[in-house]
Amino acid sequence: MAPVFMRIASLSPAVTEILFALGVGKQIVCTDQFSNFPEEVKAIPHVRDMVKIDPEDIRPFAPDVVFLGTSIQTKLAEALRAAEFSVVHDDPRSLADIYAWMMSIGAIVDREVQAKALVLAMQKGFREVEKKAKAMYAGRDVPLARLYIEEWHAPPFASGNWVPEIARIAGGEQFPVASGALSPEVTLDQVAEWNPDLLVISWCGAGALASKELLLHRPGWDRLRAVQQGNVKVIDDSLLNRPGPRLVEGAQRLYGWIFEMLH
Repeated sequence: MAPVFMRIASLSPAVTEILFALGVGKQIVCTDQFSNFPEEVKAIPHVRDMVKIDPEDIRPFAPDVVFLGTSIQTKLAEALRAAEFSVVHDDPRSLADIYAWMMSIGAIVDREVQAKALVLAMQKGFREVEKKAKAMYAGRDVPLARLYIEEWHAPPFASGNWVPEIARIAGGEQFPVASGALSPEVTLDQVAEWNPDLLVISWCGAGALASKELLLHRPGWDRLRAVQQGNVKVIDDSLLNRPGPRLVEGAQRLYGWIFEMLH
């Protein structure tokens, strides 16, 4: 039997990456404004924004299904359902949630085997990073490196959801956020009490173009150990903020920075 062909509106950058990884990128008829990976997605029609999308902007593409992801698209999911679109919306908060989400997407697009392989590849990638991180600490009587990974800058929000899990895999401990909890707003005093060894800028939507100076020039932030020691890094936020296959690359990047700092 031939695979099912669907007209897909992928309105989440993470979903877009997952669909391409599953081999159904050619079934995507439109994406959100911020879907930019892999390179082939740039040739697909994009609609404006990813939160305040007008349902009528989707209608000309006649999708069989509209995929959304994470809590910020909850209201959009309601609006699209009210406009009589078939909507699949999930809100993964942990790595286990992400794996289950990928399997669910795979089942919908008739790519269950590929979805299982994708999940296994991610798990293998994380295990390899974790193994290196444990070896990095072998014989050292030191605690895990303290990280402060920031998802938003005005006001500051510490990265939550699956990011604390990824930090631990990479050999670090993220600013205290319960695993699976949404990213919380934080104060300088809270960050100063944590006193991170490494500060990672992962501002949502900024990609790798976030300006480190915006953080370094905040009043009082120069008292943080990470700032004083020059341990402030900028990461392409899609490697940590998008619940998809490239989270492994985000873990690899964090591990590399921790390794450099400890050596």
